[in-house]
Amino acid sequence: MVARTGWDDKAAVAEMKINEYNFSNHQHLDAGSFQIYYHGPLATESGLYGGTDGAYGSSHCKNYFWRTIAHNSLLIYDPLEKFSLNGDFGNDGGQRLPNNRYEPRNLEVFLNSENGYNTGEVLAHGFGPSTLTPDYTYLKGDITKAYSSKVKEVKRSFIFLNLKNADVPAALIVFDKVVSSSPSFKKYWLLHSIEEPVIKGNEVTIPGTKNAQTGKLVNVSLLPEISNQELTPVGGPGKEFWVFDRNYENESTDKSGEGTYERAAWRIELSPKIPSQENYFLNVMQVMENGAAGFMVSLIDGDKVLGVTIADRIVIASKSFEQINDSFSFSIRNKGNFKILLTDLLSGKWQVIKNKKVIIPEASVKEEDGVLYFEGTNGKYTIIRL
Repeated sequence: MVARTGWDDKAAVAEMKINEYNFSNHQHLDAGSFQIYYHGPLATESGLYGGTDGAYGSSHCKNYFWRTIAHNSLLIYDPLEKFSLNGDFGNDGGQRLPNNRYEPRNLEVFLNSENGYNTGEVLAHGFGPSTLTPDYTYLKGDITKAYSSKVKEVKRSFIFLNLKNADVPAALIVFDKVVSSSPSFKKYWLLHSIEEPVIKGNEVTIPGTKNAQTGKLVNVSLLPEISNQELTPVGGPGKEFWVFDRNYENESTDKSGEGTYERAAWRIELSPKIPSQENYFLNVMQVMENGAAGFMVSLIDGDKVLGVTIADRIVIASKSFEQINDSFSFSIRNKGNFKILLTDLLSGKWQVIKNKKVIIPEASVKEEDGVLYFEGTNGKYTIIRL
């Protein structure tokens, strides 16, 4: 899905990707990836098709540019994993090569599950409430099949919020569940950028100062918990295209200047410090003008759900990533009027109770998106399926 706040030069744009199928060859191993643009590319992709060592089939292409590590996705690193039969693809910790990266010669080959072209499933999608200027755009998917047997479950959901604010126009919330087949396999949440990221606690700022850009991105990592976060910058001279122990160097041969070359030479890697088979990542990215401070971001922790508060928006999701089919509760402690988005609901009729008083007697939830959207203030909410 692609979401945007408008069509002028002040628009914020986000691309969100699941990849239900991977055709190999010209399709990258980028299931679950995203990109964000505001006055220029902020969360972007890395690598170069061309240059001094980026021709088709080059070492740079095979080991970096085509691979998951060059995209804003997830790595699960099994040090013993082999990615190709003849060993010409290195271990980036990312997604497998469908059918050893051979293109399907016909539809029968493509649809045969043994060949592995099926790499994911869209679980929910929607936007609204307006179809022309939506407040939110939502996409959720299961990308377990994009990886080898090193994983048991990988799911990711995206919520793009049009905040309708001149200084901070948009936010992208990315929520992940990763279950590896061994707790020893280290997990990495990736965010690529052109300029060097600045890390302060659980907050990362990506500046946009080149080519007269005037925007920046600020990411707040809510999960893993701060005490269990390992947040590392990777990049700069000699590490622009770094894959664990090697840089797959590639320089542009374009002589027209750096202004035409979006060289994403940096990334951050977010990992849990404590090894575990099951991990969750929850990140909130805001785009804003260079002089803006951004909104405070806080975590909501309910009985079966968790959520995010940012500006006048609240987003609630299932803790387990499974659909919610019975009642649950959460509390809003911040004062103000909020637009509340509930996700992961089973389709059907639902009721909203606030402070033991029914405020929405009956609301319908559609199967395709599983969301409920309404406005409210602080208090304790109980949501009941009728």
